[in-house]
Amino acid sequence: MNLKDRVAFVTGAGRGIGRALAHALAREGCAVALQGRTKKNLDKVEKELKPYGVRTAVFTGDVSDEGSVARCASAAEQQLGPVDILVNNAGVFALAEVDKCDTAVFDKVLAVNLRGPFLMSRAFLPGMKARRRGHVVNIASTAGKRGFAGGGAYCASKFGLVGLSQSMLYEARAYDVRVTCVFPSTVYTDMVVKAGIAPKNADAAIQPEDIAEAVLAALKMEGRAMTTSVEIWQTNPF
Repeated sequence: MNLKDRVAFVTGAGRGIGRALAHALAREGCAVALQGRTKKNLDKVEKELKPYGVRTAVFTGDVSDEGSVARCASAAEQQLGPVDILVNNAGVFALAEVDKCDTAVFDKVLAVNLRGPFLMSRAFLPGMKARRRGHVVNIASTAGKRGFAGGGAYCASKFGLVGLSQSMLYEARAYDVRVTCVFPSTVYTDMVVKAGIAPKNADAAIQPEDIAEAVLAALKMEGRAMTTSVEIWQTNPF
């Protein structure tokens, strides 16, 4: 499927996987709405996209806040047109054993990683269904399939996102709207570096661009078929 002139909305677009996704989509000719919490980062990415010659717009907001999501979604469609592709990429990470995890931290992780995709999808799905065209991509994690020590909050949020994705899939497919859940293993980003869980060999680690290429492959399938999930591992982590 040709993505030229489609409108894509990417959350967490200011860095990491979101930035790589924005570049990949713009390279295919998509208009790209860049959403995130830090305007400086979003503005930098928007400047980077200029050589592609596509329309872009920046929207600062919190994906876990209902009012913020409504404002960003409405403004994006006013400025760029109906959104064809939604990539729920924004996420936060916390590492703590369950009996030592602060309630506020647990709530924050679930709010961004699970409530956020719910609110964003709810904002755009009605239009996609009405137009009988659209694709929602949820960036989950292999932590949404397998738990690990210290990952209670993060794993709970990603397991929840997987369930949300599966329900959305069954609800949306009758309207020719596709839903794909992406399961990256550890990706070399600022987030994992700050968390102290980055692979030792950065050159051999999964890069944000690898995730972007996997997402593009799913998006470019002909409309009659869809990839419901894709899991991405590092070839040799040893």
